[in-house]
Amino acid sequence: MKGIQDTSTNNFGDLVSNNKKYIIPRFQRDYSWTEEQWEDLWEDIEAAINEANEHYMGYLVLQTSNNKEFLIIDGQQRFTTITLIILAAIKSISKLSNKEEFEENNKRIETLKEKYIGHIDPVSLEYDNNLILNKNNNAFYKDYIVKLGSLKVRGLSCTEKLMKKCFEWFENKLLNKFKTGKEYAEFIIRMVDSLFFTVITVNDEMNAFRVFETLNARGVQLSSADLLKNYFFSLVDLNTSHGSHIKILEEKWNKLTANVKTDKLADFLRYYWNSQNKTVRSSELFKEIRSSIKDDKHVFLLVSDLIEYSDIYMALKDPEDEFWEEDDEIKKYIYLLQIFNLKQPFSILMSAYKNLTIENFKKVLKTVVIICFRYSVISSKNANEIERSFNDCAISINKNKSFNISSLLKIYISDDEFVNIFTKKTFPVTSRNTKIVRYILSEINYYKDQIAIDCKDEKNSIEHILPQNPNDNWDIDEDKIEIFSIRLGNLCLLEKKLNNNISNEIYEIKKEVLLKSAFATTKSIPQHYSEWNEKSIESRQKQMANIAKSIWKVNF
Repeated sequence: MKGIQDTSTNNFGDLVSNNKKYIIPRFQRDYSWTEEQWEDLWEDIEAAINEANEHYMGYLVLQTSNNKEFLIIDGQQRFTTITLIILAAIKSISKLSNKEEFEENNKRIETLKEKYIGHIDPVSLEYDNNLILNKNNNAFYKDYIVKLGSLKVRGLSCTEKLMKKCFEWFENKLLNKFKTGKEYAEFIIRMVDSLFFTVITVNDEMNAFRVFETLNARGVQLSSADLLKNYFFSLVDLNTSHGSHIKILEEKWNKLTANVKTDKLADFLRYYWNSQNKTVRSSELFKEIRSSIKDDKHVFLLVSDLIEYSDIYMALKDPEDEFWEEDDEIKKYIYLLQIFNLKQPFSILMSAYKNLTIENFKKVLKTVVIICFRYSVISSKNANEIERSFNDCAISINKNKSFNISSLLKIYISDDEFVNIFTKKTFPVTSRNTKIVRYILSEINYYKDQIAIDCKDEKNSIEHILPQNPNDNWDIDEDKIEIFSIRLGNLCLLEKKLNNNISNEIYEIKKEVLLKSAFATTKSIPQHYSEWNEKSIESRQKQMANIAKSIWKVNF
C-alpha cells in the first residue's frame, strides 16, 4: 500500500511491553466509547480466553519518525479501553485481602504496571506512561486512573466521566472473578496475548491520509476526519500565542461536528472543496487542503465557512429539513435526489443556495434533478463525468453569482439516446426502485390527465401486469419472464385495495380490475391492449419513453 513504512500483525502484549510510547495526538477525538462497545469487547475477550483463541481487533494506524514514539492515528478508542481493562485488573489485585500474598501481589502490581502501563520517573516519582492520551483525557488518566486511587467525582468533563465509567464498569466485571493475584495476572497476560491488531505504520500525516483512503475504499471505515482536525488544530497551536484561539477553534469544530457527524465530515469537506476549487478525488483532498491552508487565519476562515455550508449540506440530505419550511416543490426535488441516491449534485446545490436567490436556486435544483434522472437513473452513466460538470458549474456560480444553464449541456442525455434507453429500461424489485418507479408512473399519469399524485403515497402500489411468478395460464416463454416482468412497460400504478386479489391472475381477469382504477394511465391499458405479452410490453414502454422525453426536459 503506497505510503506505508511497515505493516505487521501484533498482539496487544507485544505492542505495549517493548518500552515504546503511544501518543494520541493532542487534538484528536476524546474518549467516546460507551457501554455498548465495552460489552462487545468484554464478550470477545472472555470468548478468546475461555476458548484459547485469538481475537482480531482490526486496524491500528500509527505514525512515527523514530520508531520509539508512535502517534495513534486510528484505533485510539480500542487501545485506550484495553489499557483501562489492564488497570482495572491490576486494581482488583490491590483489593485482595489475603495477607499471606500481600508482598507477592505488590510485586505483581509493580511488574504488571512496569510492563504494560509505564515506569516511575526517579526524579518526579510520577508515572512515565507508555500511553499518552489527548489534551482533554490525559490529565485524568495520568493523575487518577493510573495511580489506582479514589477516582475524582466532581468537576469532570463528559469525556472524563466516560473514562471513569468505563474503568468502573470493567472493575465491576472483574470484581471477585478470581481469588488470587496470580489468577488476575494470568488473566491480563492471556488477554493481551489474544488480542491481535493489523498494525500499519507510516512516517507522516500525508501517508496516514492515503492509508485512510485506501482502507475506506475496501470497506474499512476509518476516521480520516480526525487527521484533518489534528492538522487544523496543529496549525493554530503553532501559529498563535493566544490560548483562547484553540478554545475558539474547539467551539467552532464542535459546532461543525454537531451538524455533520465525524464519520461523514471528510465526505462533506470534499463536496464543499469541490464547489469552490478544481475537482479533487478523495485521495488528493488532504494534499490540496494542506497546500492551501497554511496558517491559523486560513483555518478560521475555512472552518467558519464550513459551518455555514454544513447547514445547507445537511438540509440537502433531508426533504423535511426546516430549511425548506413549507416549500413543497423544493421538498419534492430533495426527496427525489434522496431516492436517486446521488451525492454528485451536492457541490452545485450548496453553491447555488449560498449565492443565488431562492427562485434561482429552485431553477438549479429542478435542472439538476432532470439531468440526474436522464444521466444516472435511466442511462446509468459513469458518475465521474457528471460530478466534474456539477463542480465546474458550482465554481462558476460562486464566482459570477449567476447560473449558466448551458454549462450543463454536455451531461444532458439527448432525446434520441434517452428514448432509446428508456424503451428497454428494467427495474428489479427493491425498496429504492419501488419509490423511483412510483415517481415515474405518477409523473406520466399527471402528464396524461393533469391530476397530481403524491409519489410518496404508499397507498398506491406497483402492479406487475405480467407477474414475476406467473401461473401456467400465462402464455409466455419462461426465459423471457424474468426480464419482461420488470420492464417499465409492464408496470402500472394501482390502488392497493384493487391490487390485493389479482396477484398472479391471467390478463383477462386483471383487465377488469385495471379498468376500475382511478389512474388514467392504468385504466388505458385494457382499453388499448386486448392481450398482454412481450409485444404489448414493448409497445407500451415505447409510448412511455416518448412521453418521458417531454416530462424530463431541460430547455437550453
